[in-house]
Parts: sequence; C-alpha cells; structure tokens
Amino acid sequence: MEPSLRQKLWFLFIRYFSWVLPKLSAYWAEDLFLTPTRVPRPESEMSWFESSKKYTLAGGIAAFEWGSSAGPLVVLVHGWSGRGTQMGAFAEPLMEKGYRVVALDGPAHGSSEGERTNVGDYAKFLIRAQKKLGPFKAVIAHSFGAGCSVLAASWGLQVEKLVLVAGPSRYEVVVDDYLKFISISPLAQKYFLQSLAQKVGLTAKELNVGNIGSKLQTPALIVHDKEDKEVGYAAALEIKEAWPHAHLLTTSNLGHRRILKDPKVTQQVAEFIDPR
Repeated sequence: MEPSLRQKLWFLFIRYFSWVLPKLSAYWAEDLFLTPTRVPRPESEMSWFESSKKYTLAGGIAAFEWGSSAGPLVVLVHGWSGRGTQMGAFAEPLMEKGYRVVALDGPAHGSSEGERTNVGDYAKFLIRAQKKLGPFKAVIAHSFGAGCSVLAASWGLQVEKLVLVAGPSRYEVVVDDYLKFISISPLAQKYFLQSLAQKVGLTAKELNVGNIGSKLQTPALIVHDKEDKEVGYAAALEIKEAWPHAHLLTTSNLGHRRILKDPKVTQQVAEFIDPR
C-alpha cells in the first residue's frame, strides 16, 4: 500500500534523526512498521458482513461466521491492513459442503481491538482463538496472514490443513525492504531489529515459511498468481522448494487481491480441504 504524504514526511523526519537519536528513531520506525492501516469495508464485502453471525472473542477479536454450526471448522485469516470479510468468498463452496466458516479480524485490524501487531502476536492470536472456537479443519490465510498461520502451527495450533494464498516466503525480505525504504542509520537499524526480534519471539531471518512448514506434518496448498505485484510469484516457488510436500496452485491475471474472489480458486481450495 502506497504511504500517504503524512507518512512520507514522517519517514523523512525519522531518517534525519536516526543519525543523532538512533534508539528513539528505531522506536519510531518500528511503531510505523507495526501499525496497520484500517481500510474501511468496501461495498463488495457488505453481503458477507451482513449475512454473517457476528461476535467477539477474547482480546477484542471480531469474528464473522457462516454455515452450519455443527460442521467442521475452517478459519479465514486476512493479510496486513485487511479484514476478515475480505476472505468471505472462500466460505460459499465450503458451506455447500457443510462446513462452519469463521473469518477473524486480526489484532489491530478491522473491528478488532488494538493499534499495533506483529508476526508473533498474530500467530498467538490464532492459538488463543482456537481455545474458544474449537478444532480447526483448515486455515485459509492471505499474504501476511499466511506466514503467521504457518508459524502458529509450529507453535502448537492444531490444524489439519493449511492454505497459503499470496504469502511471502521470508519475513527477512519484508523487513529489509522496509529498512531500505526508510533509510535509517545503521545503528538505528540495529536497534530496530533487536526490538522487533524481542517482540516477535524470533529474528526476521528465522521466519522462513518454507523451512518452518517443512517440519510440520500438516498438508498445505500454496496459491499464488504469476502477476502478483505485491508478493512476487518467486515467493511461492521458494516456499515450495523448501517445503516439497506442499501443493502449488498457480493462477494468472488475478494479482494479489482478486485471487481471493475468483470462483475457480475458491472451488479448488474447497476441494483441497474436502476432496469428496
């Protein structure tokens, strides 16, 4: 998402002061990095929003539910600055198969509480949600949420299948791109990385989705579009190479977000979760 003029000016301010106040500037840079933008729910998601059963989980997490309350549970996890209803199109073919589908607004996103979040926090919120919602048949996760879901599974989330849609392969690349963009001093970068690792619970380099996933026994489906301009298709190939037992579904001309609403994609994902 393109930074606003106000954000660009703030970046320039931080860049300048990072040479004289590196620790404070690192704090400012991290605060921006961990603060998502709450994008208003567009008209295209209103039907999913209005048709859902709405409730709040512990920690102020907003939940939206469709389908049979007695069916196996599939959880929908959005990406950075997204919303649970953004994933709503995945619910329809699953409901036809008798599933219960719950979309969650992550911490500091959508209608949920909070102002900042990080990869570790996002993974832990899924584990906490499971204590209330019950066993997960599958998780379908988009972009930032994809890697967080794999991390959650490695930390104890009980899930039978994982679907990773347009997810980055290495958190290290995301962090490095941000640091290159903001161009703070080397010492400020050092403070930034130390603080971020402490919050997340592991370093950016350690969060390699393919490497973490390859140690799981969970079947996984990687879904990625060749023309994705936000998270390049190379990320899917990298995850697949490190995690050879994962399946890869490649699409074309859907980009980073339209892939979430494509009927062929949602149907194929439903068939992966339930091949009957």
